[in-house]
Amino acid sequence: MNKRLAIALGAFVVWIVITVFVGKLFTAGDVSLQEMISRGIGWTWFLAGAFILSVCLWQGWNDVGLDRGFGLRDGRLAWLPMVYILGALAFAVVLGLPPATILFFVLINCLFVGFSEELMLRGAVLQAFRHSVSIWPAVLLTSVVFGAMHSMNVFVTGDLKAALIQSTAAFLSGLMFIALRLRSGSLWLPIAVHALWDFATFTLSGATHNMSHGNLPSEAATVPDPSGLMQLIPVLLVLPNGIYGLWLMRNIGQTHVHPEA
Repeated sequence: MNKRLAIALGAFVVWIVITVFVGKLFTAGDVSLQEMISRGIGWTWFLAGAFILSVCLWQGWNDVGLDRGFGLRDGRLAWLPMVYILGALAFAVVLGLPPATILFFVLINCLFVGFSEELMLRGAVLQAFRHSVSIWPAVLLTSVVFGAMHSMNVFVTGDLKAALIQSTAAFLSGLMFIALRLRSGSLWLPIAVHALWDFATFTLSGATHNMSHGNLPSEAATVPDPSGLMQLIPVLLVLPNGIYGLWLMRNIGQTHVHPEA
């Protein structure tokens, strides 16, 4: 293991502690991610992002993708996730948006999470792997780490099954985020798409919750827990993203041989 990979993985462990376990100190008991992201500003996500940014600056990792923006041509690469995002937001409008205050908290927190996770994974960890192994192992290892870390949400929510499903969905989404990072050469594109994806997801979830628990009678507001194949819907929904990401990366074995590419 080279020095850069060791530092990146060490930083990842500290980042996980800040994101998950420090955040746990500010919650009373098990809470859902929807509650965490919508009831106030998540300063632990801000601190986690500031931490990994500080590590990148300290180590002089100028190849993580923050030094380049993205234009319209690069943005077109994100057409598939944007279809999902716009569709989810449109559906949320039809169902009834959550209050403006909640939308504000969700937006701010999703920006924090998008920046923090992308800089940690598709920035620091991906580039550290690229300096140690060839491009495809680096892509797969980073995606596995991204998926596995979402299982840590069980320490916050107490729901292991949901955390494992989220991990699988995160692995597939991670392939698309890496594809956007590699094809655009910029980390800002996956940061933007990641933040918008989370914002649309939590906004739709909030709208669905309002519809189920709004002015309906209590017996009508009872929503049965999903079971069987219904629990796999989040994975099936993001499966096209994973396939699309692989398609975008079909030539990276030739175009991204060097870590700086």
